Amino acid sequence: MEGKEGLVQELINGGYLKTPRIIDAFRAIARADFVLSEYAQEAYGNYPLPIGYGQTISQPLTVAFMLELLDPQEGEKILDIGAGSGWQTALLAHAVSESQTNADGTQNNADNIQRMSASSRRRSAGHVVTIERISELCEYARKNIEKYGFISRGVVEFFCQDATAEIPDGPYDKIIAAAAASRDIPDEWRRKLKVGGRIVAPIDNSIWRFTKKSRPAGSGARFASTEVEAAETEWKEEEFPGFAFVPLVSRAPSSQLPASRQRNKKFFSRPLLPTSYFLLLAFAAFVAFAAFAYQIYWPHADFRGSKSIMIEQGLGSRKIGAFLKQGGVIDSKWVFVTYVSLKGVASDLKPGFYIWNDTVTIPELVRDLRRGGTNERAITIPEGWTTREIAEYFLRENIVSQNDFLRLVGKDGVSRFRADFSFLTDAPQNAGLEGYLFPDTYRIFRDASLESIVAKTLTNFDRKLTSDLREEITRQKKTIFDIVRMASLIEKEVVSDEDRAIVSGILWKRLRLSIPLQVDATVLYAKSLTSHLSPFTSRVLIEDTLIDSPYNTYKYYGLPPGPIANSGISAIRAAIYPQESDYFYYLSAPDGRTIFSRTLEEHNAAVRKYLTK
Repeated sequence: MEGKEGLVQELINGGYLKTPRIIDAFRAIARADFVLSEYAQEAYGNYPLPIGYGQTISQPLTVAFMLELLDPQEGEKILDIGAGSGWQTALLAHAVSESQTNADGTQNNADNIQRMSASSRRRSAGHVVTIERISELCEYARKNIEKYGFISRGVVEFFCQDATAEIPDGPYDKIIAAAAASRDIPDEWRRKLKVGGRIVAPIDNSIWRFTKKSRPAGSGARFASTEVEAAETEWKEEEFPGFAFVPLVSRAPSSQLPASRQRNKKFFSRPLLPTSYFLLLAFAAFVAFAAFAYQIYWPHADFRGSKSIMIEQGLGSRKIGAFLKQGGVIDSKWVFVTYVSLKGVASDLKPGFYIWNDTVTIPELVRDLRRGGTNERAITIPEGWTTREIAEYFLRENIVSQNDFLRLVGKDGVSRFRADFSFLTDAPQNAGLEGYLFPDTYRIFRDASLESIVAKTLTNFDRKLTSDLREEITRQKKTIFDIVRMASLIEKEVVSDEDRAIVSGILWKRLRLSIPLQVDATVLYAKSLTSHLSPFTSRVLIEDTLIDSPYNTYKYYGLPPGPIANSGISAIRAAIYPQESDYFYYLSAPDGRTIFSRTLEEHNAAVRKYLTK
């Protein structure tokens, strides 16, 4: 559930909204009417949003919590200190206004209220006095609040002034503040509160609720008129820690407050909490901070390698966060949204095409999103893929037609690129590019031509096959084409680098001794050439070894006529640097181990042990 109702349900389910009057206010007053236009799509996120001039519209959870503590009632007179954009003022105005349903069942809408006499409205409707010290926000809040007609109907009275030294009118049934005082709330607030009234206000990093229980003895005034009377009033004080607010700005710094405003400790003593309670709070705060930091500064991708993401035009930070979570790039949408909101960059996130690897963190994501996407995308060719598997991948990713790719890299592919790549010189004229398309992750332009993509893989092969490797191939009186063919067999047969060197030694030795290679991977490749089956997805049967194909190294001596896969540098190096041993046979066990044998008898015993069910 999205939007306003989704936010209301979230706060109700979390236990922050409980009172029907306050719930009705949250449903009636749209937070979207009180945020800057660039944050309109973020209006119902449960986090603060910038409103300019170093201020924010408070997190809905915090507003709900404080209003529940305040418990505004119909007909009450409430002072709201720090109007900001006016949202909390409008919520209060709705809550203290007369009931929405009359005794006869009719609805009290704006037209009905306008028809009532002024005196009747004053008797039945509550009143909210709101104060904002920043002149630009005063005008902004006035316009927002008047969208609901609260000012013109006399429900809200607006003052643009400081609220720490002197506040207008009074006394008030309730007082609420949106900015954090240091050490204590101003005496002026205490004096202007009725007996039995409440003040809900932040002090440092806690929310406090002050309930005025009595007046000084012998005082007949409705509220304390002097600092002494305010100090002698009995108060119930309750602390709710674990919040953060913008600071309350007063006319004089707290260190320079008049002596009369430094409260006598016997009249202002906050309840002492057990040490264990403070330790528990500190531990809980540390765990929460650590969990938040872990989500932000550690990668949480659920994929390996890299991933391409397209961020469409017009998405706000909430939808971008949801999209990144859905794509497995982040673990928590709300941590992402909170981070960009706290950084004040929620409106800076740009659409476009992005490529992120599996180590990306939220700060790195935000940095890229602020810079904007590119016209590039990533493609990944794993080691051991055939040209057919690459073609299927390109088709799935909507990069290029499968048939167009196979036509370019298939028969005569070498002749098309030989002029640009010298390592193709010793390959047969009609050979394809199987074995030369180097496996790696590539960044390509979305509109890149097929020829340029293939050329990028060949350029990478050219770079990876260093001059030292080419000199060693020449020294051994072999060709690059020989090495590429042998490397493809090793790539498909063996996993570990150490075992690959030993298998390479076995295969080269069998070639020297005119013994058939008998490599299962070549038989599977031969089968794939005459069927729609993907290569290397089944076991080799006895009848498979009888297939009449030049790629069948059980039937034909020597290397196959071409590579059977595109090898990585590990298999290529193993083909160039074989390790001599007294083994003649090997097999790959189901658990990935390579089992070596010196004789056919040992090999057959290994087959019975590891490959026979």
